[in-house]
Amino acid sequence: MNRKIKLTTNLIWQYFNQQIGHQYSVWNVKHFWYLYQITLFKKCWDRECSHESNPQY
Repeated sequence: MNRKIKLTTNLIWQYFNQQIGHQYSVWNVKHFWYLYQITLFKKCWDRECSHESNPQY
């Protein structure tokens, strides 16, 4: 449950802290959510791949 709250808070924080007028600002909530899921997946994928390539014994 705590992880869900942290992810939701991070999502809301990122949405409201977009730069106004920036070419990559997304103000449509559904589109922002879609892009956020993609970037979150990429971060998790990169983290998992880095752990696989550098196993800690």
